Amino acid sequence: MESPTTSTVCSRSPEALLSFTTNTATSILPCSKKAKQQFHPTTTRPLPPLGNFIANLFQRSELPPSVCLVSLIYLQRLKAHLPPYARGNLDTPYRLFLAAIITASKFMLESTQSLSNQKVAAMIDYVYSPKDINAMERSFLGLLKFDLFVNLDAIKDYLAMHGPTLEMDLVENTF
Repeated sequence: MESPTTSTVCSRSPEALLSFTTNTATSILPCSKKAKQQFHPTTTRPLPPLGNFIANLFQRSELPPSVCLVSLIYLQRLKAHLPPYARGNLDTPYRLFLAAIITASKFMLESTQSLSNQKVAAMIDYVYSPKDINAMERSFLGLLKFDLFVNLDAIKDYLAMHGPTLEMDLVENTF
């Protein structure tokens, strides 16, 4: 009789995950670069650098590496669904990151552990309101055609391609 196994995603370097996530969010689609200083489109409040924005949310949310990895898989799926002429605004990478991480959190974690739109708004110092975040999430889900399931093979494939850069591994635990 074989012992049951579970798989766990382990991150060896939070810095590598942060850098890779930042690069992924900015490479989804070409974005407008009209202004040197990035401002939130509906306020005059400046956006922090994207890497700082992502690092802040990672630190405050304390999400497991598996949620971060699945959010990256969602971003890859989104990129595959976008038409070649799609373009974004200055803050599109911020919005894509938020929508992906919230969606992965809600799909993978218990409701008491997942990120709510209200919690995220507070974590990002209300750069976006819960209403803005809700709209991002709905739009993201529509673009993904609600294709949220990620099986173990998809995780293995993603890690085979990006694991060394991400400094992430899939560890099989036997009971």
